[in-house]
Amino acid sequence: MPTEKLSPAVEAFRGYTRAFQDLDPRRVAHYFHEPAFTITPHGLTPLPTRNEVEEVYRRLMRDLPAQGYARTEFSPLQERGLADDLVTVSGSGAWKKSNGEVIRRFGMTYTLRRSKGVWRVAVALIHDPV
Repeated sequence: MPTEKLSPAVEAFRGYTRAFQDLDPRRVAHYFHEPAFTITPHGLTPLPTRNEVEEVYRRLMRDLPAQGYARTEFSPLQERGLADDLVTVSGSGAWKKSNGEVIRRFGMTYTLRRSKGVWRVAVALIHDPV
């Protein structure tokens, strides 16, 4: 089976999603630009350092094991280049239990910025599915 060739920005996004799926807030923080922002139905959260990213994700992930979280599945991702060092990755996803039951569906658009040759999340926009 052929392996899908991913752009470096999408590859970075996939690394972030693997860290999330492992419920590892420290690894998640590695994929974020300093500063960064999240925008969710709960509001806008500035994340000036990776320590703040780690803390926000630690709180987010705290209850996922009790909910039966096993993985996140995505619709096909859409990448849009905005500049040589700026890309959006968007789509929809679902948190799922190991039996396939959906815990939560969501839409998302991540803006990634390349700095010193490394792609990192600058803005994570999570919204209700459309």
